[in-house]
Amino acid sequence: MKNNFIIRCLLLGLAVITSTVSVAQAQNQLVLEEIVVTATKREAGLQDVPIAISVVSGEKIEQFGVTELDELAAYLPGVHIGESGGNNQVFIRGIGSGNNAGFEQSVGTFIDGVYFGRARNSRAAFLDIERVEVLKGPQSTLFGKNTIAGAINITTAQPLDSFEAYVDLGHESELNGQSLTAMVTGPLSDSVRGRFVAKTYERDGWMKNIFPGGKDGPSQDNTIMRGTLAWDATEQLSVNLKVEHGNFKTVGGTPKETVASPSSTYLNGLRDPNYATATGFNYIQSQSRGYPGRPIEDDMENDILQLTIDYQIGDHTLRSITAKTNYKYGKCSDVDYASINFIDQCIDEEHDQFTQEFLLSSPEGETIEYLAGLYYQDATLEFANTLGVLWSSVLPLEAGLFGMLGIPHPALSGAVDASLNTTFKQNTKTNSAFAEITWNISDVFRTTFGLRYSEDKKDVNKVNLVAPWTGTTPIGNPTLNYVYNALSFYKGYQYALDRSENHVTGNLNFQYNTNDDIMTYLNIATGYKAGGFDTSNNLDRSREFEDETVDSLELGLKMQLLDGRARVNVAIFQGDYKDVQVSTFESAGFIVGNAAESNVSGLEADFEMALTEMFGITGGVSLLNAKYDSYLGAGCQVPHILAGTCSNKTGGQDLSGTPLQFAPDVSGNLGVTFDAPLNGNMDLHASVDLLYTDDILVGPDNDPATIQSSYSKINARIALSPNDGSWSLALVGKNLTDELTFNWGNDTTLSGSRLGFDGTYFHQFEAPRTIEIQARWRF
Repeated sequence: MKNNFIIRCLLLGLAVITSTVSVAQAQNQLVLEEIVVTATKREAGLQDVPIAISVVSGEKIEQFGVTELDELAAYLPGVHIGESGGNNQVFIRGIGSGNNAGFEQSVGTFIDGVYFGRARNSRAAFLDIERVEVLKGPQSTLFGKNTIAGAINITTAQPLDSFEAYVDLGHESELNGQSLTAMVTGPLSDSVRGRFVAKTYERDGWMKNIFPGGKDGPSQDNTIMRGTLAWDATEQLSVNLKVEHGNFKTVGGTPKETVASPSSTYLNGLRDPNYATATGFNYIQSQSRGYPGRPIEDDMENDILQLTIDYQIGDHTLRSITAKTNYKYGKCSDVDYASINFIDQCIDEEHDQFTQEFLLSSPEGETIEYLAGLYYQDATLEFANTLGVLWSSVLPLEAGLFGMLGIPHPALSGAVDASLNTTFKQNTKTNSAFAEITWNISDVFRTTFGLRYSEDKKDVNKVNLVAPWTGTTPIGNPTLNYVYNALSFYKGYQYALDRSENHVTGNLNFQYNTNDDIMTYLNIATGYKAGGFDTSNNLDRSREFEDETVDSLELGLKMQLLDGRARVNVAIFQGDYKDVQVSTFESAGFIVGNAAESNVSGLEADFEMALTEMFGITGGVSLLNAKYDSYLGAGCQVPHILAGTCSNKTGGQDLSGTPLQFAPDVSGNLGVTFDAPLNGNMDLHASVDLLYTDDILVGPDNDPATIQSSYSKINARIALSPNDGSWSLALVGKNLTDELTFNWGNDTTLSGSRLGFDGTYFHQFEAPRTIEIQARWRF
């Protein structure tokens, strides 16, 4: 295992903190601030909630200039959030969803109590956040379906009853990034409060594109705004209205060919003399802008309208959360990942969702406490995918193909250029009822039992159409359909299907307080991820996949030590996942199914301690053992395809006993904070975070070429502010050691097709070292 020194430091930090309980003497003035969470649908202290939770405050998100969820994941051991070849991926403890727009998510995202179930929702920018809670393990009782790995619970800042405003400016030197955020909140009348916040953010990309006329990427231009009104209508009734709108535009991307076969180098070199220079593990690309009128970019627009009503009925509270959400995006990518204009892809997706939840809460502090709720969801997904395949742009390939087909060349050059079109429309309806009962057996022991019944219904209409590349409305062509089907590349077909499923899930929790500062718990839980239909099945070999289930066990310990100066949380867990939804890459698309059973076990620990009035220390570690118990029929590795020892058409490979994606054996972080007065009027704030990750398998076929080797990164911040907090000036550095790392990688589209691209790989690289200057003014 690499970087053993880093691992020992993380574990030693935890050991030092826990061992001091018997010898250290507390200083009464040093007490950690209580962290309040809503993981149980009620406000509660973090140390009182009997499940594993990682919490990142809005203050830290702002201080380190975290703009999206994927940046936040670096501070959360055992959590991966990042962009893959065709989608966003969220994994907790090695469990997540693969590349397919038809997949539900293994990790549910909730913002102010509203479920955002699409992978694209993890792209949303952070804006005026109070805190982010990451709940680990199945959360089916209170949060519902598609939380078999956990849930991300985001709480935005709420209106205040006194006037407050701030303006934030940021400048990122290496990427020429600029950000501006403005917020104002306060009373609008005796009973109404408001909060409005807006942010604009733009920056250049870190991938230098040396193709003539190419643009560096991924450059970003984002704007997001939110308005919130809180109305205390009566002593019993309060109303909260939230409206949000965002625009997110990215030009260019991070994928690039890193390993190229001799044939690939030759073919790309015919058009691009810079191709060989750009190939390799570096921040250099050589990619054209794509076909005429189809630039490499990603545009997304989203809207949220939410109404939350709380009504006090005696000692009980009835909450209603009504939400209407919509996003639509268009994305064009160069999916041959090279200089040639051979294959590109354009995706248009729109998702409309209406949700309604009612939650009845009993008073707290009674012998019996309970929550009961009803939930309804109606969602429509429209997905359109167009693959443009221009053989005529690579004449040697076209000549070889025509030779196979017996077609004269170059007399009919362009005859097999095609537009491969998929349209997919799906409607989903979910109804569920749930209840959770807590029995406070004594002052130190209590048990909680939760149960949820869910019904899911989906209907879908899908059309695959192979048409000539004419730039006009596509009309199916039987000859082209025959050619692309014979190549195992694409097939025209159409179907309309529907499916329904129902589930009973729940959890049983035992909680024991040794004293006021030490709590142990045991949580037994089940969960499911809904089945559905395959959006990316280009060959009509699979249409439908079934639901995925989990049984889990977690034993935890939560401690407050040194009279409140330190807290330590430890969890040991195991989860057995059955009928795991998997995605197998073949030629030009992914085929999905239920082909695997997996087991995840491990240990997680985190701690925080106020060492002195000026110094503090935080840290966390995840030790993970995540493997497939059984996985027959997995996608073949290209070397095995070429050797004739594996074929996706005849069963694939056996990955039983191999590790899961995004499941490093060890990951962790260690942070130190320093706060000191400089003189009577000024304060100095500084922090340093060491982030470590063991080897990570990112590819779905266990290919060694898709393993990101272990690495460590350092982030740091130093800030100056007056005692009254009226302004602050800070310098923030991320990835100060300038580690070159990738968060996705795989074979290129036609690798394994014997068309000259065999043994060619692409990877997507994360940002290099960045330095940002931040300024804030408060009013």
